[in-house]
Amino acid sequence: MNICYMKETAMNDLRINVVANKGRYHLFDPWLEVYFKGASWCLQSNIRIESEIELVQPKSPTEHYDLENTKIVYSAFKHLTVTQATEERLWTYLSHTTFWKYMRMRWPVEDYTENERFVDNMRERYFFMSQRDRALIRNGIARLWWYGYVSYDESRADPFELTRILLKNLDIAESLLGRSFSRNRTLTMTVLQVLEELEKKSKPFFHREKFRTLMKHINQIGGVTVLDVLDSPDIERVVIRKIEQLIKA
Repeated sequence: MNICYMKETAMNDLRINVVANKGRYHLFDPWLEVYFKGASWCLQSNIRIESEIELVQPKSPTEHYDLENTKIVYSAFKHLTVTQATEERLWTYLSHTTFWKYMRMRWPVEDYTENERFVDNMRERYFFMSQRDRALIRNGIARLWWYGYVSYDESRADPFELTRILLKNLDIAESLLGRSFSRNRTLTMTVLQVLEELEKKSKPFFHREKFRTLMKHINQIGGVTVLDVLDSPDIERVVIRKIEQLIKA
């Protein structure tokens, strides 16, 4: 079947009226059909999926199942192009319809109701925030696709082996993916391979601040070097050298 995406006007309507719709975000069933009262608010895309998708539903605030759901979403939408995967109208539609029940459990409105950043938080998870690169990993469903995109390696017995490394720590995942160079799969996968090797040697490198420093270092290199022209061995040498410096420090 072909999946749908939001019309621009309908998506903007929802984004503008987040506060007015606060009560609707408490509902446990999708509500857009009723909200738009029969008006045309979505369009069918040429993106096909083989069957309906069921995500693993979190049962408590500590159960996220991000790894399991990344496998499900990326496997179903693996054929998306990068351009399609950066389309806010697609993820807004999926967040409010197909995966609504998952969104209600994983990103419940109750967590944000009393927060002074209520509107910003809701727009980050159910729509896209203004900072485009980070938006892709803040939307509740888009993030699952991008976790898979930057880590899926079909040459491995388990193609999602590096995804497990990526999602060991969500701070690490956000620090790696929240930068423009994250769309360079050679770079992200090389970083993850280095982390995997360190873990195997019982020298895990998942320290939040040190990893952020590593990402800043790579970003700075990108300022004077075209990262896309570096091959995996070059990137690996840069990453290992900086990690060794950070460990010693």
